[in-house]
Parts: sequence; C-alpha cells; structure tokens
Amino acid sequence: MDFFSSCIALNGSSRPFGNTKTLLNKIEQILEEPHTSSIPIVDLCTLNITPYDYLGRNSGDDFLPLITRCIKNYSHIIFATPIYWYTVSAHTKIFLDRFTDLITIHKNLTEELIGKEISVVASFAGRNQETLLIMKQNVDTIFFNFCHYLKMHYKGSYFAHSSLEEVNTEELKNFFLKIKA
Repeated sequence: MDFFSSCIALNGSSRPFGNTKTLLNKIEQILEEPHTSSIPIVDLCTLNITPYDYLGRNSGDDFLPLITRCIKNYSHIIFATPIYWYTVSAHTKIFLDRFTDLITIHKNLTEELIGKEISVVASFAGRNQETLLIMKQNVDTIFFNFCHYLKMHYKGSYFAHSSLEEVNTEELKNFFLKIKA
C-alpha cells in the first residue's frame, strides 16, 4: 500500500477554504500523482465535535465516528492547523482533548492507536523568526507528548507562512518524503 493512501488529513481551520486548506492543496500539487490522489481531507469546522465532557453527554457528536474511521482505515494522521496565539486552533485542540474519551470510555480504541503516526502542517501569520521558533516548539511539544502518552509516533511538523508566498516547495516535498520513510 502506498504511504499516502494510508493518510488522512484533519483540517483544524475555522475556514474550510482558508490558508490552511490552501496549504493542504499545495501539498497535493507538490507531491503530484499518484501520491496524494487518495488523501482525504476532513474539515473539522464542518463537524459537530464538542469539548470533552466528564459525564459523556457528547457521545452522539461526530468525534467517535471520525476517530474510529481514522483508526480503522489509516496509519497516519496529518493535522493541518492555523496557529493562533502560539498554539493550534480551537478545532484541533478540541479534537485532541476528545482522545480522553478513548482513554476513559472507549478503551478498546486506545489500544488500536498504538503505532499510528501523526504529523502536523501549520500556517501562521507572523514573520518574526523568534516567534516562529516559539510556535514550532509549542506545537512540536504538544504533539510529541500526545503521541508519547498514547504510544503513537510523532513524525514532525512543517510550518508555512499563511501568505504561502514563501513555501519552499523542495523543503515541503522533503518533509513528506521524510515522514514517509
């Protein structure tokens, strides 16, 4: 099975056709066929995924069907997120928080997460290199610890300015070829 057919991308932007989606589309252009023809993109903002609830009152929302689909059909999840205030978007954070459901309620699915891979592509608006380093470190720390706790593999992140003028296509292509290895 081709690596890219085992991937799903979760777009955490509040705009399904914003800069983050444009970045995902740019990835498809850079990697070209046949690599990306089968990477589904799910726009989290179009789903009803509510914050974690200790009483489980949100069990009927869209989280469980989506995470079950991810676990059963894909070995690699690409989180695509804009960066807001030095961290991931609210849609991405809520989705990550809901993994608590797997740990507390759907424990059988937690075991199926072991060995799955995660990578991140992020769009950001700032141009200050020091700020970019802080954002990247924050995001990498979140996902590294998340993966470590769930016995998953964090494959890294790629950051692109939201204008997408400065996307180094060779660097982006190399990032995906590296996580594929």
